[in-house]
Amino acid sequence: MGKDAYSASAGSGLSKSNPSGAPFKRLPFKFCAISLQPFNHPVCSPQGTIFDITNILPWLKKHGTNPVTGAPLKSAELIKLQLARNDDGEMVDPVTFKVFTDNTHIVALKNSGNVFAYDTVERLNIKAKHWRDLVSEEEFSRKDIITLQDPQNVEARNLGTFKYLQEGADTEQQRHDPSRNVNASALGNGASILVQKQINPDALASNKDSISRTLSAISSSTSKPPAPTTASATSSTKAHALHTTGLAAASLTSTGLTPHTTADLAT
Repeated sequence: MGKDAYSASAGSGLSKSNPSGAPFKRLPFKFCAISLQPFNHPVCSPQGTIFDITNILPWLKKHGTNPVTGAPLKSAELIKLQLARNDDGEMVDPVTFKVFTDNTHIVALKNSGNVFAYDTVERLNIKAKHWRDLVSEEEFSRKDIITLQDPQNVEARNLGTFKYLQEGADTEQQRHDPSRNVNASALGNGASILVQKQINPDALASNKDSISRTLSAISSSTSKPPAPTTASATSSTKAHALHTTGLAAASLTSTGLTPHTTADLAT
């Protein structure tokens, strides 16, 4: 299935007139739930619905709801996701470096926004009773674990259940706005510019301050520094994964090694 399989032109095949028994169509993990295209600047709701921030903020400004569930949602509740990538640009678990697929159970930690395979969190945090983020060392609790994708609950990513698609809500502007292709590295001033491009110029002046406050609130809630990269990462055009001693990953599969619950960086 190609990159644009869920684009506006190909569509989801769903509309207000579609019968309730419409075929099951699963949204891939790396896709924004409102544009139905790969995300560039992912954030998630407290319930784990993933959006690109350049698409969800205009929706929230107009509707104030989660477009997937219809439940109330505030922009300040959005959690900026921190995704590790390997040398090929694939999203991976930052501890084991296993590549995420549509069949990986994936979770995020609310406090940091760091994204892990659930298997890693289960083994090295939950079972080990080690309630610290394996990347940032921040403390967290079980309630801070947000499920982003669960292979045992594919219905959560079933396009046929997305409320805005069932109601035929028009999101064409968000899908085709060229500002979504701008490469912003983080929330803050850069993201503020992206959002302003999507707002009616007549309304921009009166709303500029509130937009800035909203973005600042989101950024500050997940303002922990991103996971450090190797020195070569600063001079490369490709994203690089963290390099650790490998003891944490090795202890998952070897009975001859002492269990390690932290991902110590290699020197």
